[in-house]
Amino acid sequence: MKVAVVGAGISGLVAAHELAKSGVKVVIYDKKNYIGGHANTVTVNGVDLDLGFMVFNRVSHRVEIENRL
Repeated sequence: MKVAVVGAGISGLVAAHELAKSGVKVVIYDKKNYIGGHANTVTVNGVDLDLGFMVFNRVSHRVEIENRL
């Protein structure tokens, strides 16, 4: 089976990772030339700024998933 994942943000990357783990051939498409979606770092006047949605909570399984990526 082949699956196209549209979007290389965290959701698309996790979906692609889980599909690939189960033996599915995955191709990821994104309109940008980088992965991460809204989670991105830009440099403005020599200063790095982290962009994107951030949530701090006690959910440890999210950290486990991110570490596998």
